[in-house]
Amino acid sequence: MSRYVVRNQEKRPRPLELWLFSPFFYPEAISTGKYNTFLVRALVKQGVTVNVVTSHPFYPTWKPTPWSMGFEDILVHRGGARIRYPKSILLRRLILELWFSCHATCQAWVSRESLAFAVGVFPPSLFFVFMKFILPSSAKKIGIVHDLQGILGLSGSGFGKRLLYRMVRAVEKSAFRSCDKLIFLSHSMAKTAAEEYGLDVDKVTVSYPFVTVNGNGMAGANLADLFPQDARHVVYSGALGKKQNSFRLYEFFRDCAPELPDVHFHFFSAGPIFEELKNAHNADPVERIHFHSLVNDVDLEELYARSTLQLIPQSEVSSNACLPSKLPNILATGCAVLAICEQDSELAQILERIGTGIVAYSWERNVLSIKLKEALNMAKLRSSE
Repeated sequence: MSRYVVRNQEKRPRPLELWLFSPFFYPEAISTGKYNTFLVRALVKQGVTVNVVTSHPFYPTWKPTPWSMGFEDILVHRGGARIRYPKSILLRRLILELWFSCHATCQAWVSRESLAFAVGVFPPSLFFVFMKFILPSSAKKIGIVHDLQGILGLSGSGFGKRLLYRMVRAVEKSAFRSCDKLIFLSHSMAKTAAEEYGLDVDKVTVSYPFVTVNGNGMAGANLADLFPQDARHVVYSGALGKKQNSFRLYEFFRDCAPELPDVHFHFFSAGPIFEELKNAHNADPVERIHFHSLVNDVDLEELYARSTLQLIPQSEVSSNACLPSKLPNILATGCAVLAICEQDSELAQILERIGTGIVAYSWERNVLSIKLKEALNMAKLRSSE
């Protein structure tokens, strides 16, 4: 009898837990990594038992760096330390989708008895298509959508690209429809996804990205040497990719620098496109355009406080497929904004409603030049109030 009791105790289910699945987590500098880290820490403070299934940090260089540092009250299951990503952006994304699907599915299978909530952060999304077949029926499946990859970046000419685009849409649709609840970071994303993928609107909700800064003004002096006090500073900070129209953004800085001799233009970023732009600039430099590494979280508020103007660029295709997660932080600090986006985009609507930004609805050189000067004047008037 005693043996029977002991065996029963050994098989007793573990306490139910929340598991978050995403390749991006601390110390990842990408905005999704910061979002996930903030979310998990907030849940732990509320008494939730959280496990994180993620990658060793690799973005934006696409070179994994083994990371073993732990977290109090958070169990982190990392993988992908030996993954080698090629130069092709499409192949990188494919490899990320495949290996993380294997990693996430294995962890979900091992932990299925205690897994009460499975939170998938999209993209990537293929892993959730596999996981839905092994998760217990009692598990609540929640998706948090940062970007609509099926809308954003794989359309174009050529049979292969069109085929890949259809595959991405199919995977994303399947992952979204398998969720019991979907959280989008903007209303435009939620509306677009619901229409494109036939989602149950009762399962869809919207929650804007978190405010993670205090908004109390200057928060240090680590960046002081990068911002001469006798100049104005136009700043782009964050990832550089297709959805930011990165090369056109650099051309915009080159066009405007000679016209505005008291303005410095800054890139705070990292990754292949950042390095490509920096190399092009070094080969044919334009005065007062600067390239810097991404800032640490502790310096984020100082970055916004020292910026005369923060730039938020969006390519035409990205306007309804994503909302920059840094926007709430920029608005919380009161920094002036120049956004380049579609007229009916949610980014434009937010800035027009709040009144802290100027919006350019075109990437044409003359339009951008006029709007930049309007935004700089607005920032000057606000600073003198």
